[in-house]
Amino acid sequence: MFDLKSEDGSVRKTQFKSPIPAGADQESGKRATRVAALDKPDMIELHHRLLDYYTRELDRQFDNRQDMAGDEDYYDNIQWSAEDKETLNDRGQDALVYNVISASVDWVTGTEKRARTDFKVLPRRKEEAKPAEKKTQLLKYLSDVNREPFHISRSFEDAVKVGLGWIEDGVQEEDEDEPLYTRYENWRNMLWDSAATELDLKDARYVIRSKWADLDVACAIFKKRKGLLERSAADNDDYHHLDYYGDQAMDEQELSLEQAGQSRTSDRIQGYQRRRVRLIEMWIRLPVEVEKVKGGRFTGEIYDPHSPGHREEVERGEAETVKRVTMRMHVAIFTTAGMLWFSESPYRHNRFPFTPIWGHRRGRDGMPYGMIRRLKDIQKDINKRASKALHILSTSKVIMDEDALPDDMTIEEFLEEISRPDAVIRKKAGKTIDINADRDLSQWHLELMSRSISMIQQASGVTDELLGRKTNATSGVAIGKRQDQGSLATAKYFDNLLLAWQIHGEKLLANVEQFMSEQKSFRITNMRGKPEYVDVNDGLPENDIVRCKADYIISEGAFHATMRAAAVDSLLEAMSKMTPELAVLFMDLVVENMDLPNREEIVKRIRAATGQRDPDAEEPTEEEIAQAQAQQAAGQAQQAMLEAQLKKLMAEGDKIAAQAEELRSKISGHHVDAQQKALDAAAMAIAMPPATHIADHILAESGFVSQTDKNEAMAALAQQAAAQQQPQAPGLGAPAPQQPQAANEQFGLMQAA
Repeated sequence: MFDLKSEDGSVRKTQFKSPIPAGADQESGKRATRVAALDKPDMIELHHRLLDYYTRELDRQFDNRQDMAGDEDYYDNIQWSAEDKETLNDRGQDALVYNVISASVDWVTGTEKRARTDFKVLPRRKEEAKPAEKKTQLLKYLSDVNREPFHISRSFEDAVKVGLGWIEDGVQEEDEDEPLYTRYENWRNMLWDSAATELDLKDARYVIRSKWADLDVACAIFKKRKGLLERSAADNDDYHHLDYYGDQAMDEQELSLEQAGQSRTSDRIQGYQRRRVRLIEMWIRLPVEVEKVKGGRFTGEIYDPHSPGHREEVERGEAETVKRVTMRMHVAIFTTAGMLWFSESPYRHNRFPFTPIWGHRRGRDGMPYGMIRRLKDIQKDINKRASKALHILSTSKVIMDEDALPDDMTIEEFLEEISRPDAVIRKKAGKTIDINADRDLSQWHLELMSRSISMIQQASGVTDELLGRKTNATSGVAIGKRQDQGSLATAKYFDNLLLAWQIHGEKLLANVEQFMSEQKSFRITNMRGKPEYVDVNDGLPENDIVRCKADYIISEGAFHATMRAAAVDSLLEAMSKMTPELAVLFMDLVVENMDLPNREEIVKRIRAATGQRDPDAEEPTEEEIAQAQAQQAAGQAQQAMLEAQLKKLMAEGDKIAAQAEELRSKISGHHVDAQQKALDAAAMAIAMPPATHIADHILAESGFVSQTDKNEAMAALAQQAAAQQQPQAPGLGAPAPQQPQAANEQFGLMQAA
């Protein structure tokens, strides 16, 4: 909860006005121990108990914390021990450092900076989608103003270097900054319950932070505890006794304030001493009986009567409050001399405000270590091999008679002369001086040094392929395989970061739902810098963020740029085997996996052109709704036009049907007239039989051919055609076939007749 000094050295006095922030649980404020009660026997006993926890953890983690500090020194080019540096100085060599491991560490930390993750807030109920969207926008705003990605990157660097980094999420009195903050905390200031095994410290009993503060600042914050602070500072005036309640890793910077450098003036300013006091902050779980919410969307949370969501659900009968014995989070601030503050935690989520980012954890005791711990011995060998090779190349081995030197030359002068490249050696006549440079041994040291450099790459997983250097791998497939191998070797760090980011986001979201209860307007920007103004808690249900419950979700877990690039290559290769029409349908997925600026806008335009929707979108966007309405209107217009054409065609069809019916009626009349005339003719023929022969003759002379004659002529022609198709042997007296043209002419005459 407290932060006496920020990273730029400024003091945040408002942090200590009250450990219970504005808008926090007022019940916790009532339970906060009054100043007078801090000196009672039960508080003295509690202080001794907490101080015992602190010193026990300091002792248990002491050795590993020293190793962690040494790991960080290796990254900072402090790689020679004091004894080895003195040995090199005695033989005239500088303690040169060939820092190979820094490239591996920088690649891992740089990968996280290049591909930071993203998040979103999802509702637990469908009707709460709009408030969840507002929470996502509010969290992104807080991330921007608190510079959250940079703080998390610093914590991740600690996890890679020394094995453990810390993120703090809390609430402060609102002055110039936002009330909710996220910031980095140095691993040197932190201790934790070493009996815990879970990565999120769910099974830990306490987490401790120790920091140094100026005495006058501490007295201004804890005005009624000035005497206790004075006694605590007096105990620490002698800086030789700092290690009683601290270690070198924790107090190294504090010691350097007194010991580093000399004044530029001949006389120091007298009468002033910067007095400092160690403040210890402990977050500890204690078993107490509390009211909890049972049922509804807030089930399992500690009941907060000032929460509109808690209060309304209980009043509606959707939930009830029950008393349960719970490990309730408490916060204590104390010095080595006594208590400064003790109360319940102001946070409704009942978790530690500190989130660890782990590197590796030692199996036998759970102590953390980072990438450098595995590479230190190899790095030490590189420096020593290079030093030995340089020493061999710059010195010579001499075997000589005892009195070979001239009387006026000492052994020291001889050694100084022989170390010169243009040395001139004088010796006594008849005496032997054998100079053996032994240069061949240096190349073997350099060979082993080169192998150690390769071993660092293999052990860390950061190979030349990942660093973009030229290697013996020539094909793209071979390079890709080695990049994948290196990515798998470093995946543990990113996986632990993903878990820490998820836990941190859950705490931050819980703080938003608890403390951001007032109306607020803020601005967020997209990737192109376009501003968007958002309102929350303005009375509209869709902007109410405190009466609903949501979940924090990491929406993009791909930290590794090369892994995404490999996925894009695979997609492009698969698309090359598809038809162009089918490949277009996958273009949005390919661009979505690329590391491009304005990637979301490009994908949005591709989907708009192809008519595809976002597969993760639960509800259509405003643009999609407008596009669907336009398509529906166009469809309705086209349908109306088709219906008009259909009506026109139906009208024309009715007219044609009427005309056809009229023709059928006329044809029927003609048939009736013809039938009547045929009957009259038949009656006349029956009445006058001789006249029929005369009538047939007259008709034949006029060219009339009856239907019977036509049928007989057609039958004859068919018989002739069949006869022509049957092959007959020549000379059998078969009649000559009739020419087709003559037959056609005859048939034509019949038809005309």
